[in-house]
Amino acid sequence: MLACALCVGASPEPYLEATLASIASVVDVLVVNDNAGDTPNPNIATLTSSEIAKAGRLRMIQTTFIDFATMRNDAFAALVANATPDWVLWLDADEVHGEEIVGLARGLLPKLGSDYGSVDGYTDHFLGSFSWISDVARRFCAYRFDPALRWQNAVHEKIEGLRGKELVVPYRYAHYGNVLPPAMYAVKDRRYLALGNVVDYDPPLPEVATLENIYGRKGKSARRFRGEHPPAARPLIARLEREWAKAFAEIDRLFNAEQTPRDRIANAARGSIEETRIRLRGLEHRDLWPPHLS
Repeated sequence: MLACALCVGASPEPYLEATLASIASVVDVLVVNDNAGDTPNPNIATLTSSEIAKAGRLRMIQTTFIDFATMRNDAFAALVANATPDWVLWLDADEVHGEEIVGLARGLLPKLGSDYGSVDGYTDHFLGSFSWISDVARRFCAYRFDPALRWQNAVHEKIEGLRGKELVVPYRYAHYGNVLPPAMYAVKDRRYLALGNVVDYDPPLPEVATLENIYGRKGKSARRFRGEHPPAARPLIARLEREWAKAFAEIDRLFNAEQTPRDRIANAARGSIEETRIRLRGLEHRDLWPPHLS
């Protein structure tokens, strides 16, 4: 059995529908912590109209946001009260999985021995638009269920109590949380800053946030995305590329202007290193990935 504990607050989550669609075929129980408190949550309609909800696999609780560890702990406590799964999928509302999630959920996780406690994959981190990424980073994506697990840290929360080995496989999916209108991005950064996160700039107020003062400083290390988006995200991406066309054209201009030829060479080299690292993980665990579905 695969469960998932998801947290959704009062800020609109533009990728939530695609996120839910991408996991609908594999998640047996989805517990959602609506941590908007007394503030109306604009994401509830998306949750309750999802395939998971229609199939009776959605459970929801309501809390007030304090910090990210508390948010995760509240969600996990609700999961413990509703299910005893074998594994739990780690998920944020701006992450979209591809078709390989079926192999992860039905081919890999059920076959891992009890000596394994977690599985990491990799995420493409999109930046500014759907044509640029900042990096491809290792990502914690599933963990063996244990009711004693807890999260620590007000921001960039960390799970504590995991037992067993960690497995890293070349499983890859998408993170779209840094493709947002400037005002939404500013709200997110200011919240992180208020919780003690160290950032390399002074986040502007949402009402004065612009593409330049949010994204311009990030363009130096960005590189073009050459892959394919997850199928669940493609309809949304097609719509947003129409609606945000002017903004994405400006992102292209900002990033291209920011980068020198030396920067482009360095970014390409860094990308090659990241891709090589993923391929080596595949060779290391070729007996486990890609999994064989029986």
